[in-house]
Amino acid sequence: MSSVLLRSTLALGLSALAAPAFATDFAACFTLTPGVSWSTADETLTIEKAPFNGAPALKVSSAGGGIGRASFFDASGRMLLGEERYGISAWGGDASAPVMTDAFDPAPTFPQRATPGEQFQLNGKGTRTHHVEETVTDVDYDGFNHYTFVGFENVEATVDGNPRTFADTCHLRATFEDNRMEAWYAPGFGRIKFERYMGEELLMRDEIEAIHAD
Repeated sequence: MSSVLLRSTLALGLSALAAPAFATDFAACFTLTPGVSWSTADETLTIEKAPFNGAPALKVSSAGGGIGRASFFDASGRMLLGEERYGISAWGGDASAPVMTDAFDPAPTFPQRATPGEQFQLNGKGTRTHHVEETVTDVDYDGFNHYTFVGFENVEATVDGNPRTFADTCHLRATFEDNRMEAWYAPGFGRIKFERYMGEELLMRDEIEAIHAD
Protein backbone atom coordinates (compact mmCIF):
# COMPACT_ATOMS: atom_id res chain seq x y z
CA MET A 1 0.00 0.00 0.00
CA SER A 2 1.42 3.40 -0.96
CA SER A 3 2.05 6.00 1.74
CA VAL A 4 -0.59 8.30 0.18
CA LEU A 5 -3.21 5.54 0.16
CA LEU A 6 -2.30 4.55 3.72
CA ARG A 7 -2.71 8.14 4.94
CA SER A 8 -6.08 8.41 3.18
CA THR A 9 -7.28 5.15 4.70
CA LEU A 10 -6.21 6.21 8.19
CA ALA A 11 -7.88 9.60 7.76
CA LEU A 12 -11.15 8.00 6.70
CA GLY A 13 -10.99 5.61 9.62
CA LEU A 14 -10.34 8.37 12.12
CA SER A 15 -13.13 10.55 10.72
CA ALA A 16 -15.55 7.64 10.99
CA LEU A 17 -14.59 7.14 14.63
CA ALA A 18 -14.98 10.84 15.37
CA ALA A 19 -18.39 11.18 13.69
CA PRO A 20 -21.43 10.92 15.96
CA ALA A 21 -23.60 7.84 15.63
CA PHE A 22 -26.52 10.08 14.60
CA ALA A 23 -26.24 13.36 12.78
CA THR A 24 -29.27 14.79 14.56
CA ASP A 25 -29.38 16.00 18.15
CA PHE A 26 -31.84 14.51 20.65
CA ALA A 27 -31.66 17.49 23.02
CA ALA A 28 -32.37 19.94 20.19
CA CYS A 29 -35.86 18.46 19.73
CA PHE A 30 -36.97 19.96 23.06
CA THR A 31 -35.69 23.48 22.54
CA LEU A 32 -38.34 26.19 22.72
CA THR A 33 -38.17 29.47 20.82
CA PRO A 34 -39.76 32.47 22.56
CA GLY A 35 -42.21 34.26 20.32
CA VAL A 36 -43.39 31.13 18.53
CA SER A 37 -47.16 30.63 18.50
CA TRP A 38 -49.02 27.80 16.80
CA SER A 39 -52.31 25.91 16.87
CA THR A 40 -53.77 22.45 16.64
CA ALA A 41 -57.46 21.82 15.99
CA ASP A 42 -58.18 22.20 19.71
CA GLU A 43 -55.76 24.71 21.21
CA THR A 44 -53.34 27.55 20.62
CA LEU A 45 -49.87 27.41 22.16
CA THR A 46 -47.57 30.35 22.77
CA ILE A 47 -43.94 30.27 23.90
CA GLU A 48 -42.51 33.17 25.88
CA LYS A 49 -39.96 34.01 28.52
CA ALA A 50 -41.53 34.27 31.97
CA PRO A 51 -40.33 33.78 35.55
CA PHE A 52 -41.41 30.79 37.58
CA ASN A 53 -40.80 30.61 41.31
CA GLY A 54 -38.60 33.66 40.98
CA ALA A 55 -36.28 32.14 38.37
CA PRO A 56 -36.06 32.63 34.57
CA ALA A 57 -38.09 30.10 32.62
CA LEU A 58 -39.75 29.39 29.30
CA LYS A 59 -43.53 29.42 29.47
CA VAL A 60 -45.71 27.43 27.08
CA SER A 61 -49.28 28.69 27.37
CA SER A 62 -52.16 26.60 26.07
CA ALA A 63 -55.63 27.99 25.47
CA GLY A 64 -58.67 26.36 23.96
CA GLY A 65 -62.34 25.92 24.70
CA GLY A 66 -62.22 28.52 27.47
CA ILE A 67 -59.65 26.47 29.40
CA GLY A 68 -56.10 27.69 29.94
CA ARG A 69 -52.96 26.17 31.37
CA ALA A 70 -49.24 26.81 31.20
CA SER A 71 -46.13 24.68 31.51
CA PHE A 72 -42.80 26.14 32.60
CA PHE A 73 -39.48 24.76 31.41
CA ASP A 74 -35.82 25.49 31.96
CA ALA A 75 -33.72 27.02 29.17
CA SER A 76 -33.10 23.62 27.55
CA GLY A 77 -36.83 22.84 27.29
CA ARG A 78 -36.14 19.38 28.72
CA MET A 79 -36.90 20.08 32.38
CA LEU A 80 -40.51 20.66 33.46
CA LEU A 81 -40.28 23.15 36.32
CA GLY A 82 -44.00 23.42 36.96
CA GLU A 83 -47.51 23.89 35.66
CA GLU A 84 -50.32 26.37 36.17
CA ARG A 85 -54.03 25.73 35.64
CA TYR A 86 -56.30 28.70 35.11
CA GLY A 87 -59.98 29.42 35.74
CA ILE A 88 -62.59 28.11 33.28
CA SER A 89 -64.21 31.12 31.65
CA ALA A 90 -67.41 29.22 30.81
CA TRP A 91 -67.94 28.71 34.56
CA GLY A 92 -67.25 32.33 35.37
CA GLY A 93 -63.60 31.78 36.20
CA ASP A 94 -60.72 34.06 35.30
CA ALA A 95 -58.92 32.34 32.42
CA SER A 96 -55.82 34.46 33.09
CA ALA A 97 -55.48 33.83 36.83
CA PRO A 98 -53.89 30.60 38.13
CA VAL A 99 -56.22 28.43 40.19
CA MET A 100 -53.59 25.79 40.86
CA THR A 101 -49.79 25.77 40.59
CA ASP A 102 -47.58 22.67 40.63
CA ALA A 103 -43.87 23.24 41.27
CA PHE A 104 -41.52 20.28 40.81
CA ASP A 105 -38.29 19.59 42.67
CA PRO A 106 -36.88 17.24 41.53
CA ALA A 107 -38.32 18.08 38.13
CA PRO A 108 -39.27 15.60 35.39
CA THR A 109 -36.43 15.88 32.86
CA PHE A 110 -35.83 14.38 29.43
CA PRO A 111 -32.23 13.13 29.03
CA GLN A 112 -29.76 15.22 27.08
CA ARG A 113 -28.80 12.28 24.89
CA ALA A 114 -30.64 9.20 23.68
CA THR A 115 -30.27 6.73 20.84
CA PRO A 116 -33.14 5.05 18.97
CA GLY A 117 -34.58 2.21 21.03
CA GLU A 118 -33.27 3.60 24.31
CA GLN A 119 -35.67 3.64 27.27
CA PHE A 120 -35.81 6.12 30.13
CA GLN A 121 -38.14 7.32 32.86
CA LEU A 122 -39.64 10.68 33.74
CA ASN A 123 -40.31 11.23 37.43
CA GLY A 124 -40.79 14.21 39.66
CA LYS A 125 -42.14 15.41 42.97
CA GLY A 126 -43.18 18.78 44.27
CA THR A 127 -45.93 20.85 45.77
CA ARG A 128 -49.39 21.89 44.59
CA THR A 129 -50.69 25.30 45.62
CA HIS A 130 -54.44 25.70 45.41
CA HIS A 131 -54.88 29.46 45.22
CA VAL A 132 -58.61 29.48 45.92
CA GLU A 133 -58.49 27.18 48.93
CA GLU A 134 -55.11 28.62 50.01
CA THR A 135 -53.64 25.16 50.59
CA VAL A 136 -50.31 23.56 49.73
CA THR A 137 -49.98 19.78 49.37
CA ASP A 138 -47.33 17.35 48.15
CA VAL A 139 -47.74 16.07 44.61
CA ASP A 140 -46.13 13.51 42.32
CA TYR A 141 -45.70 14.13 38.61
CA ASP A 142 -48.73 12.41 37.08
CA GLY A 143 -47.70 12.27 33.43
CA PHE A 144 -46.42 9.22 31.56
CA ASN A 145 -43.28 7.82 33.19
CA HIS A 146 -41.92 5.06 30.95
CA TYR A 147 -40.56 6.32 27.63
CA THR A 148 -38.86 4.84 24.59
CA PHE A 149 -37.04 6.96 22.03
CA VAL A 150 -38.33 5.48 18.78
CA GLY A 151 -36.03 7.56 16.57
CA PHE A 152 -35.61 10.67 14.46
CA GLU A 153 -38.42 11.11 11.95
CA ASN A 154 -39.70 13.68 9.49
CA VAL A 155 -43.26 14.78 10.21
CA GLU A 156 -45.34 15.70 7.18
CA ALA A 157 -48.04 18.18 8.18
CA THR A 158 -50.48 20.57 6.58
CA VAL A 159 -49.82 23.98 8.09
CA ASP A 160 -51.95 26.97 7.14
CA GLY A 161 -53.30 24.92 4.26
CA ASN A 162 -49.84 24.15 2.85
CA PRO A 163 -47.65 21.04 3.14
CA ARG A 164 -44.73 21.43 5.53
CA THR A 165 -42.05 19.01 6.62
CA PHE A 166 -40.64 19.14 10.15
CA ALA A 167 -37.32 17.39 9.71
CA ASP A 168 -35.60 15.19 12.29
CA THR A 169 -38.25 15.37 14.98
CA CYS A 170 -37.87 13.09 17.99
CA HIS A 171 -40.51 10.37 18.09
CA LEU A 172 -41.18 9.20 21.65
CA ARG A 173 -43.42 6.40 22.86
CA ALA A 174 -44.74 6.25 26.43
CA THR A 175 -46.77 3.48 28.03
CA PHE A 176 -48.83 2.91 31.15
CA GLU A 177 -50.71 -0.40 31.47
CA ASP A 178 -52.90 -0.57 28.30
CA ASN A 179 -52.40 3.12 27.51
CA ARG A 180 -49.89 4.26 24.92
CA MET A 181 -48.83 7.70 23.76
CA GLU A 182 -46.91 8.55 20.62
CA ALA A 183 -45.40 12.04 20.52
CA TRP A 184 -43.21 13.96 18.09
CA TYR A 185 -41.07 16.91 19.26
CA ALA A 186 -39.68 19.52 16.85
CA PRO A 187 -36.87 22.00 17.61
CA GLY A 188 -38.23 25.40 18.59
CA PHE A 189 -41.85 24.23 18.83
CA GLY A 190 -41.94 21.39 21.37
CA ARG A 191 -44.52 18.65 20.87
CA ILE A 192 -46.16 19.15 17.46
CA LYS A 193 -47.96 15.81 17.10
CA PHE A 194 -49.64 13.54 19.62
CA GLU A 195 -51.53 10.23 19.48
CA ARG A 196 -53.22 8.41 22.36
CA TYR A 197 -54.12 4.71 22.26
CA MET A 198 -55.96 2.22 24.43
CA GLY A 199 -54.48 -1.07 23.39
CA GLU A 200 -54.38 -0.77 19.60
CA GLU A 201 -57.39 1.55 19.41
CA LEU A 202 -56.62 5.14 18.54
CA LEU A 203 -58.46 7.39 21.00
CA MET A 204 -57.27 10.78 19.82
CA ARG A 205 -54.83 12.51 17.53
CA ASP A 206 -53.71 16.13 17.58
CA GLU A 207 -51.09 17.88 15.47
CA ILE A 208 -49.92 21.29 14.39
CA GLU A 209 -52.23 22.97 11.85
CA ALA A 210 -51.31 26.65 11.89
CA ILE A 211 -48.34 28.85 12.80
CA HIS A 212 -49.13 32.37 13.96
CA ALA A 213 -45.59 33.54 14.68
CA ASP A 214 -42.20 31.90 14.32
